[in-house]
Amino acid sequence: MKSAKVILSALAGVAVGVQIGLLIAPEKGKDTRKKLTKKGEEYLKDINGQIDGLLKGMNEKMDKMNKNIATVAEETKARGKELLAEAKEKTK
Repeated sequence: MKSAKVILSALAGVAVGVQIGLLIAPEKGKDTRKKLTKKGEEYLKDINGQIDGLLKGMNEKMDKMNKNIATVAEETKARGKELLAEAKEKTK
C-alpha cells in the first residue's frame, strides 16, 4: 500500500513538472494543449494500470482470507461436533 502511494505521488509530481515545462515552452498554444492532453492521457492510463494491479492484489488477498475463514469455520464446526459427542458419551 505504501509503495503504491509513493508511485502515485511520483507520477503526479512528474505530471505537474511536464505540464509546467510545456506551459513555459515557446510553442503555439494549440500545440501545447495537444501535448498536455496526450501526456495527461498517458499518465491516466499508467495510473489506471497501477490501480487495477493494486485492486487485483487486494481481491486476491481477500479471496485467500475468505477461504481461510471458511476452512477455520469448518474445522471449528467439526471440532464442536466432536466435543459435543464426547460430552454426551461422558454423561451416559
